[in-house]
Amino acid sequence: METPNHSVSALQKAQDITSRWSDGELGAEEAQRGLKSVFDQWQPGDPATEAERVAEQSLTAARIAFQDWQQRGENCDELVTQLRWILDPSKDGITDPALNVYAPQRPE
Repeated sequence: METPNHSVSALQKAQDITSRWSDGELGAEEAQRGLKSVFDQWQPGDPATEAERVAEQSLTAARIAFQDWQQRGENCDELVTQLRWILDPSKDGITDPALNVYAPQRPE
């Protein structure tokens, strides 16, 4: 099996943290630390595939939303909602399972 690209792996981690936060499995502080770690370690590269391009776009947007939220310090629920939407490639018609590790379990 092919090893996921760095951006795809980071997207999967961000999706997992966001999903677990939304479901109440992670507290706000733990989720925020996890997301900060993902965003701090991830650097965009030169995407070779459509999956990598989509992952990088999603991560870039999610990092911006997260950093903006940190500066404003507002509602956690708003951030979770934004991140779930941003990190969900199926909103753009991308159904690659490697890019969307939790969407099948999520209610609409």
